[in-house]
Amino acid sequence: MKPELSLWWKSSWSVRLRLPFALLASSLAVGCGQPAPESSEPPAPSAPVANSSAMATVPSGNQEVALADSEEEAPARPVVESLFAIPKDVTSKTTATVFELKLEEKREQNEQFRGKTLTMLDGTQQLLFRDDGEGGDAVAGDLLFTASGTFDFVALQAEQDRITKVQAQSQAQLTTDVFEGRELVRTVPVVALSKQFPTGQRVPIRPIGLATLVDPARSLIIRAPSVVKDPTRTWDPCTNTGNPNGKWTFNYLMTEMANQPFTGVAPSTFVREWLRQWETAKTVNSFTTPPRTSIVTKLINPWPKVAGELDLTKSPFTLVAVVNRLDLAGNNPAYGSGRAGEGRFIFAATEGTGTSCHTVPFLVILEYGVDKNDCVSIKTYAQQWQALSSMTLGSASYNAALEALTEQFARRDLSPRKPNRSSINQVRTNENWLQTSPWELRESRLWNASVSPASFAAPGPVLGLLNSHTVAQTPDRATKASLFPAYVNANVPPIVAVPPTYTVPLAWGSGAFRGGRAIVTSTSASPPFWSQPPATIPNRQARHVFSLNTCDGCHGDELGTPFTHVNQTGALSPFLSGALVVPDRADGAPTRTFNEVLARQTFLDQVANQSCLTLPFLSTSAAVH
Repeated sequence: MKPELSLWWKSSWSVRLRLPFALLASSLAVGCGQPAPESSEPPAPSAPVANSSAMATVPSGNQEVALADSEEEAPARPVVESLFAIPKDVTSKTTATVFELKLEEKREQNEQFRGKTLTMLDGTQQLLFRDDGEGGDAVAGDLLFTASGTFDFVALQAEQDRITKVQAQSQAQLTTDVFEGRELVRTVPVVALSKQFPTGQRVPIRPIGLATLVDPARSLIIRAPSVVKDPTRTWDPCTNTGNPNGKWTFNYLMTEMANQPFTGVAPSTFVREWLRQWETAKTVNSFTTPPRTSIVTKLINPWPKVAGELDLTKSPFTLVAVVNRLDLAGNNPAYGSGRAGEGRFIFAATEGTGTSCHTVPFLVILEYGVDKNDCVSIKTYAQQWQALSSMTLGSASYNAALEALTEQFARRDLSPRKPNRSSINQVRTNENWLQTSPWELRESRLWNASVSPASFAAPGPVLGLLNSHTVAQTPDRATKASLFPAYVNANVPPIVAVPPTYTVPLAWGSGAFRGGRAIVTSTSASPPFWSQPPATIPNRQARHVFSLNTCDGCHGDELGTPFTHVNQTGALSPFLSGALVVPDRADGAPTRTFNEVLARQTFLDQVANQSCLTLPFLSTSAAVH
């Protein structure tokens, strides 16, 4: 372990943000999430050409193999117990301050940081926290880190005013919620601090999110017909009404993703080549993904054409939801995505015409990284999302404000470092329309030559196009009896760490491991698919965490909920509908409480309203859903 680590996890090869610590050991990153980390910050790629000669080959020499290798080298993260600011002068916006950062003694993962230094970025200020007995640190190796810098006590006073005002409007005691991994573990009362901060007084910097100030229907998972059927911004393929070029249409979003001025790839070609991947078997990481050839008769043939090409203005996909995934903020060891989490569009395919036209269980999720690279930008972005909670859902002003947000990740050329210069991280599908059983999840990504092609379908990815890719955090089911238990047993510490720091690798031990698809044959199997008896996997928490973080576990029998968390009509599963109490699916105990939406509400309010110095308490996790 290097002697100096960053609380925002900067390294010599990347300036991307990382939110490293747990909210009192909490992790809020839940949702079919972010892509695997690239091992370098590549320059803007040259314009690719999408043709058969662009097939990639396995890299050699110094070319990257980052997707296979760096995923297994994710740094562990400290777990913060407390942070205090001690003013050295009269409080102001830039008060000279001593900071005390305490790591939790009981967390084994903190031992590697004992006696070391940590750096934290607070806006433009870099704070060096020391536990080496030097530079103002009293005792070396006691996990109490000391730093000197400045702090905005005026903003802290304003935050106490906000808490006081909200409390006055509520008959119930204000609280904030604490999560470990994806589990709700406790609720903590919130009381405003005194606004007087005398010189030398230890003032707690606390992570507080007031979930009641975030309306999930307006700021997190937006499904209202007045939004997803807005005739100015969406197109309804069943009624042939709306704006076929609107900013929330499948046509517009895929056109921007293809970015023809840069790639030379026509949007219709871009979409057709993506859909072609269901027509024949694909070999991804040596595992075969069988074809689902009915895509031709069910989707492609009925799709209106112009000169033989798909007419994207009449795409048979209708918008189901717009989703804010700010809670995936920053990079984590499993994924390197948007610096301010992800923004998502969920579409459902349609079939039939006229009054018989309806949505079907073929969902396409466009998952974009949001490239905000400093705390101030992220905070402003969070404030814009929270502001939607006070607006009339579906009103002209609301929809305009939402479009202003989605255009911050959906437009072309927003991410010059990424393939096609698009902010897209991945496109995921889940469906049982093309084939009744099993439910199947797939993942597609863009590629450029700075990233190893090893986790794409053979014979290799094509530049400029969406290519079949392994599914994050999910082994192929053929590995259940052999590699799965061996991997879990060998990686218990990073799996049970808070937050988890493991990433399912392409290969493990004697063979390929991560799968090219995830399937769900049952949502109620007991024990769940990703289970082995205690004699085979002794650490049952590790078994549970690993299973829950797989695509098929989260959408299947580890939660015991319906397969889709947002279905083709926009209905939510119990996982996204409030508290979900689930006895361990393999062992019957312990009983765990999940409340995914509450976690996202808490996160959004905190990021939008609190000091950047509360961010070390937050983290993303290895979860992919």
